[in-house]
Amino acid sequence: MENRRPAVLPHRTHYHQAVIIKRNKVLAIGHNSLGSRSRGCAYSHQSIHAERAVVKNLGDLSLLRGATLIVYRYNAHDELMNSKPCSECHIFLEKCMKEYGLRKVIFSTQKTEC
Repeated sequence: MENRRPAVLPHRTHYHQAVIIKRNKVLAIGHNSLGSRSRGCAYSHQSIHAERAVVKNLGDLSLLRGATLIVYRYNAHDELMNSKPCSECHIFLEKCMKEYGLRKVIFSTQKTEC
């Protein structure tokens, strides 16, 4: 199986990734990473969440109209975990829905055994 873990955060035990899809086509992929002023992100030591990274990677916000954003988290054992967006990302995603027409946001949840 191909290693899906981002190389920029090898010390992490959980990984968040996001994908924007529209009409069964992947438009952009993003993952949590550390910000860098040298890359023009306006962050120095803060992390950039997958939700924001995928929209940044998309580039053209008009492509959000009618699209679905899926965010998922998995641990070091490749088990799905809860990836409910934080409060800041929730506000950001609501703005994407209201102002740019993002249709839906889906996030992974942790599978629990009964």
